[in-house]
Amino acid sequence: MDKKTAAIVLCAGMGSRLGLPENQNKCAVSIAGTSPAQYMVSALTDAGVDRITVVVGYASESVKKVLSEYTESGRVSFAENSYYDKHGCNYSLACGMADENIAQADRIIIAEGDSLLNRRSISQLADTDAEAASLVRAEKYVDPSRSVIAVGSGGKILRYEYDVCHKGVMPELPEGESVIGDSMQLWMFSGQTLGRLRELLGEYRREADSAERPMLHSGVYSINMLGERIEPVFSDEPDGWINLNTQEDLRKAGDTPWLIR
Repeated sequence: MDKKTAAIVLCAGMGSRLGLPENQNKCAVSIAGTSPAQYMVSALTDAGVDRITVVVGYASESVKKVLSEYTESGRVSFAENSYYDKHGCNYSLACGMADENIAQADRIIIAEGDSLLNRRSISQLADTDAEAASLVRAEKYVDPSRSVIAVGSGGKILRYEYDVCHKGVMPELPEGESVIGDSMQLWMFSGQTLGRLRELLGEYRREADSAERPMLHSGVYSINMLGERIEPVFSDEPDGWINLNTQEDLRKAGDTPWLIR
């Protein structure tokens, strides 16, 4: 990578479906000799990312503890989401985007701290030259009850659809649009698109900070607001992905050989 690339890793959520102790963030849970947060930071570093900002909120000390070696080396800094129990994931993204290290970068990778992706997939996205890119896998992997579905036309992604009620129903699409694939929750932005995303997230945070009611928008809300045609990067390791939402996901991760170096 010639351009300065930084990353935002979202680790502020409560992970209530996992039933973990109150002082335990799911991104810091022990899995196969590592943790989700450690694994993601390590993989991003291997992919050539210069600096990483980790957004923390719920049980933040557990995340900071597992990442201590990276903070001591200066590769990782933290952004605090004080409203992790009020606003949605888009607010965490806004907190990360406001970090000084992120503001100085030419390109930004956005990652979820509870998403275990094969390192090869992460490097694929980091190596693309597109101004806006999204890691995806083929339509056959889409599970309407769990997937964030990449929707677009002409082979480009226009927006993301997510069934917050988990009913398992595919979205109805207008003529000319189709399902591009299953979003693997990893994005990269640069140039004017990154500048516009910074503006949108700044506006969103200012609105949320003064809002009396929770703003429960998902992490793709401001990305959808961009209205950009995003380049899909189809993963060479489509089966190398575990999104940690349930105890079954944790058990699966513990038996995953590609998590171990």
